[in-house]
Amino acid sequence: IACIKGSVKKIGVAYQKVTIVLYSKANFLPIFACKPDNNGDFEIFGLNTEMNCFCVAISSELKNARIFDRVKPE
Repeated sequence: IACIKGSVKKIGVAYQKVTIVLYSKANFLPIFACKPDNNGDFEIFGLNTEMNCFCVAISSELKNARIFDRVKPE
């Protein structure tokens, strides 16, 4: 069992007004969604180490998204 940990920053400052969604690269279906804590950090647990996925941080306030491709759970 593995996890993905990360943080969301807006020009170097912790930013918690986003939704983080983890998607499967095999079928493009969402696997998990969460919000970061007050420090902008997030963790997604209980993942298979063989998963190929990508992560999207979506900000409704800024109306944009940040995509992290080839994310591998460790």
